[in-house]
Amino acid sequence: MAVKERRQPRDLAIFLVLRYTGMRRESVATLRVRNLDAGWGLRSVRVKGGKTRDIPLPQAVTQFLEDYVTRHLPTVVDSTTPDTPRFWSTWGLRHQGKTRAPMTGKNIWRLCKTYGRLIGQPRLKPHDLRHGVAMEILESSHDLEAVRAMLGHARLETTQLYAQIRPAQLKHAVRFYENRAQLVVKELLEGKSGSVFESASAMSSNTEP
Repeated sequence: MAVKERRQPRDLAIFLVLRYTGMRRESVATLRVRNLDAGWGLRSVRVKGGKTRDIPLPQAVTQFLEDYVTRHLPTVVDSTTPDTPRFWSTWGLRHQGKTRAPMTGKNIWRLCKTYGRLIGQPRLKPHDLRHGVAMEILESSHDLEAVRAMLGHARLETTQLYAQIRPAQLKHAVRFYENRAQLVVKELLEGKSGSVFESASAMSSNTEP
């Protein structure tokens, strides 16, 4: 996994969110510290159309995001509050100083391109991961409504009319992710290079998309 080899906590966090939620890149970019809920996943996430949604996450991913906030984010920003953006972009030359700003959807698009080239998929886009999540949930649950609810679609026009799905049902629909996510995060955290958070400090001089 290219994102594991680069050992960048921010990138790992972003791709875990994309991988297990199917969120749009703009929604990922606008995540704040306060959006994380230890018992659920992500709460009050800003989505398309100016709305907000609650989006479940596997517990292992939620724990990784909590560790990211407590152990890595303080190395990026001077102070952390509930309204602090979760993901930041850094650019500039080593001898001329750096500039940091909250990530945008375009930054995440570029990040996907960077990793896509590393794995031989230069056309990789955030929306490809979104489609992958949809297909995986459908194959697991055979429930198009669960797919609609997870991705936040108003309706699946080619299959059925809009219908509500309760949060408890949504959490159950993605429960099959739990063990899989736990293994992925464990592998990331216990790689041969040691903790990803510790390894990152040695790479802090790198420019990030």
